[in-house]
Amino acid sequence: MSLVWSVALALAAPAPQGPPPPPSPAAATTDSGVFDAQAYLRQGPLAEALAPQPGGLTADKVAVQAVAESPAVAAKEAQIQAAAAKLDQTMIAFLPQISGKAGYTRLSKAAINFGGGYSVGAATGPEADGDPIPIGIGPCAQGSPQMCTVDPNTGQPLTLVVAPPFKLQIPLNSYSLQAQLSVPISDYILSLLPAKRGSETRRDAVALARDAERIKVETDARLAYYNWLRTIASVVAVEDSLRRVKARAVDVENLFNAGSATKAEVMRLAAQIAQIEQAINDAQAFRTTAEQGLVIMLNDPDLGLVPGEDVIELPPDMPDLGNLDSLIREAHSKRLELKSMEKSIGAVDYGIKATRAGYFPRLDAFAEATYANPNQRFFPLAPEWRGSWSVGAQLTYSLNSALRTRAEIREYKANKRELVAQVEQLRRGIALEVTQAYLARNKAIADIELSARTLESAVEAYRVASELFAAGSATTNDIIDAEADQLTAILRIVNSRIDLRTANARLLYATGRLKPNNVQVYDTRDKATRG
Repeated sequence: MSLVWSVALALAAPAPQGPPPPPSPAAATTDSGVFDAQAYLRQGPLAEALAPQPGGLTADKVAVQAVAESPAVAAKEAQIQAAAAKLDQTMIAFLPQISGKAGYTRLSKAAINFGGGYSVGAATGPEADGDPIPIGIGPCAQGSPQMCTVDPNTGQPLTLVVAPPFKLQIPLNSYSLQAQLSVPISDYILSLLPAKRGSETRRDAVALARDAERIKVETDARLAYYNWLRTIASVVAVEDSLRRVKARAVDVENLFNAGSATKAEVMRLAAQIAQIEQAINDAQAFRTTAEQGLVIMLNDPDLGLVPGEDVIELPPDMPDLGNLDSLIREAHSKRLELKSMEKSIGAVDYGIKATRAGYFPRLDAFAEATYANPNQRFFPLAPEWRGSWSVGAQLTYSLNSALRTRAEIREYKANKRELVAQVEQLRRGIALEVTQAYLARNKAIADIELSARTLESAVEAYRVASELFAAGSATTNDIIDAEADQLTAILRIVNSRIDLRTANARLLYATGRLKPNNVQVYDTRDKATRG
């Protein structure tokens, strides 16, 4: 396997320059002569580069700061505030509607004219007995076509009393103060409780989504942290390999000058040096990317990129792990994303119940008080302040409202079917996620033992090849191959230990065992809030 490919597999990144020589295999053996892979890793430049420093970064520290600086979590927090405001709006919508109005109107001139003319006829005096003179209708004079009021006894025209014209003047200035009260009685009976519970359920769903986002951000931060440590380990191993190959190239150059080596061997080592230098360039790019990713994630340009967690030491075993099926069931019962979507389905159900009120007639009670100048309730209109009031109830039914309600409920039900399908999709995705994390953990555990055996063989093979080369019994190709195998083995054993930590983090996340860190998050209103 080429050195460039080995580093690419390990996501290599740059590390400190000029490390000391690696320990001999004998220094990593127990008293009984058994090779100790962890002891081997505790020595040399790799141990120095990965050694935890006081105040250095740890996975937990990175996770907490990532949550505090996460815009995604801040967005979820804002959604919770919006859901709480929506709940307030829902409750306010069911309060009795109280309104007031004050007005002034200037009217054009107008009057009500009741007309005038002859309205009563009377004689010059009453009859002898004091009774009123009866009134009749007859010709005004003999032969006259006009009709007049006459005395029915004598037929003589009576004295005419003319009524003057009767007219009402309308005030030109109108002032009014009005207050209205409307109580939605039917809404209290049919809609209030489901609407309130629906808004509360939506708020709870958003809160669960916020907590799920916190956990996701924490897990992503831990994985980014371990990836950063992986790049450091990779570049240290590659640079140490470069140091050994350069030293071997000097030996071969001396042998060539002495006539004991060929030009091809010299060029072969020169090609290997160039290949390793290319791998280091790739590693530096990986490390810069990983470091920049942490800086951006934690929103801290002055972040001290110093390891604070011992990744060479094996992590503690996970308690009560159980089998794969039990882990999937646990994930289905604990994952907050599922609980959030199930809450959303419940909110849709409450929305359906609240909307069904549109099928029934609407009952409202109302009251109104008016204080106006002039008040239209009094006749005749007069330019003075007067008060009046009215109370009542009205029952209304709209066919269009019922049809609209039916369409809205169909939309709710379609949304519910979509959410149910999304829940099932999420359940399947979680099952796959748990399976992958569980198998990745098992693989990492097996890789730790296998990589230790591989490292033991590679280190011993390199030692033997070096001794044989010094004795002239091995070729340069043997040394190059042994060096490549040793580098690959070192990268694999370090990666297997980091893989176990990342697999544990993924499995804890997938099974829902992680609890969110309730730190205060980045606030877009002042852009300075920290936990």
